[in-house]
Amino acid sequence: MALWKAREIARTGLGSYYVIVYTKALRQFINDGIEETGLSHDRVTHHYEWKQKLRKPKADFVIIDEAQDFTREELSELQQSAKKAFILFGDSAQQLYKGLKKDLMTMEQIAHHTGLSMEQLVLNHRLPKKIARVAEPINTTGDVLESRCKKEGANKPFLVKSHSWEKQLDFIIDTIEERGYTDAAILCQDNQLVKNADEYFAKKGTRVEAKYDINWPDDVKFNLNFYSQNPKLMTYHSSKGLQFEAVFIPGCEMDSLPGNNVNPLYVAMTRTYQDLFILYSGSLSFVKSVPKSLFELVDLTIFNDDNLPF
Repeated sequence: MALWKAREIARTGLGSYYVIVYTKALRQFINDGIEETGLSHDRVTHHYEWKQKLRKPKADFVIIDEAQDFTREELSELQQSAKKAFILFGDSAQQLYKGLKKDLMTMEQIAHHTGLSMEQLVLNHRLPKKIARVAEPINTTGDVLESRCKKEGANKPFLVKSHSWEKQLDFIIDTIEERGYTDAAILCQDNQLVKNADEYFAKKGTRVEAKYDINWPDDVKFNLNFYSQNPKLMTYHSSKGLQFEAVFIPGCEMDSLPGNNVNPLYVAMTRTYQDLFILYSGSLSFVKSVPKSLFELVDLTIFNDDNLPF
């Protein structure tokens, strides 16, 4: 919607514009949308890139995506760069950096802070209800997600128990191959786990594309190509705004999220438009309060390598 709003501005000659998304991964992901809408690539950027431009460039219309993860100061700075209008898109339920960034606001608070009126977009056309029923209880904002989703979906989310982290990754490799997924994501809690998984897949000869940033500039990787059919490997945070046919979330063990901040996991769970796999070893965390009847249960600990459930 942000891109189509920019297209309307460009085609009617209302003035100059910038579309600013939150992450580099999201900026790359929306390349097709930029092509489809005929927008100028240099007018759609991610926040860090915009900050690095000379004097933080201004435009008549500044359009922001994922506004819920910008701080009060960042939003004020961005609003000052808008000569005519400041347009924001966001979802309070998908706020990722609570506890990590100061002065984050809900969309209602942002409306008050910026002096902008707010319109609510109710319907969710991507997420199946079968997955929404599992994701909704773990969100901390009370968002009534299931009722807003339009489609029921074919499969319940898969809850997969395994002996170890490595066995979880093996299951992911096998499932992607056997089910023929061509648009899959493997989402991990932090950058170190992404790197560990990337190295494991490399040893197995499995081709994936990864994004992690552990220590700039020496320990970073970004080779995501959203035009390829290779699985995409990244953190929960990097997946914001993206969508995939199948999402695999390994490592959902007890106490695996710092400060019990479940919103990043909620974001990861809601990135799929078809299938969701939640994997763990030992004690399950964060989705343990969700009724097991909402899942398709897979216990790999009772299978051997020659007798897997798929």
